[in-house]
Amino acid sequence: MAERIPPERLQPSLLDRLRDDQRGTTKEPLEARVLSKRQLRDDVKDNLHWLMNATRLSVSTDLSGWPEVETSILNFGLPAFSGETASSLNVQDLESAIRDAIICFEPRILPTSLEVTADENENMLDCHNVVGVRISAQVWAQPVPFELLLRAEVDLETGLVTPLELPH
Repeated sequence: MAERIPPERLQPSLLDRLRDDQRGTTKEPLEARVLSKRQLRDDVKDNLHWLMNATRLSVSTDLSGWPEVETSILNFGLPAFSGETASSLNVQDLESAIRDAIICFEPRILPTSLEVTADENENMLDCHNVVGVRISAQVWAQPVPFELLLRAEVDLETGLVTPLELPH
């Protein structure tokens, strides 16, 4: 009979479940097959970090003839923002790109709860082409979703995005 998973424990992502970290072991303990909310939070943060630091295929390849590819994992990532300047950047485009990518590639975030807001003030120009973005969302969990608050620093010179968790 299969072991029952307590309701406050969650399963890892499919990719993590398919990965075999203990090749010599034929049976994994329960702790290796479930996540706590803290582990889930860290996993979602890691996945968002990878997502926001990947450049989508559509930046270099015209995908208009393949609409399915535009929303597939082959187009994982964000548009290229490196080379932009903070003064010329359209922050609504940045917010929209981040929001659309999260909705498309991080299904554990509840889409209706997702808010992405870029800093739009004169201090933005003093940050050496770094734009701050606040991300607020609910992450699906049992028995109830939990809140995730991040501040991402988007370096427009290098394209590097650094998400940091904010206190609640």
